Amino acid sequence: MYYKVILETGHVGAGKSLERVAYCRGGDILSVFEKAHRFPRVKKKARRRGIILIQQISRLEYEKGHYRT
Repeated sequence: MYYKVILETGHVGAGKSLERVAYCRGGDILSVFEKAHRFPRVKKKARRRGIILIQQISRLEYEKGHYRT
């Protein structure tokens, strides 16, 4: 299964951040959540709120997004 993940990243000052889109493969949404939390520069907030959205996508969308970044 393929997923689009929106992450809160960056060190741009107190209480500020940037959003980044990443594309992942995983067996289920929970495995993708765990994988995305370990990505570099993801905010390590309480309750892992550095992950904003995980959305299942098609293989074609995954390939377009993955190779674009």
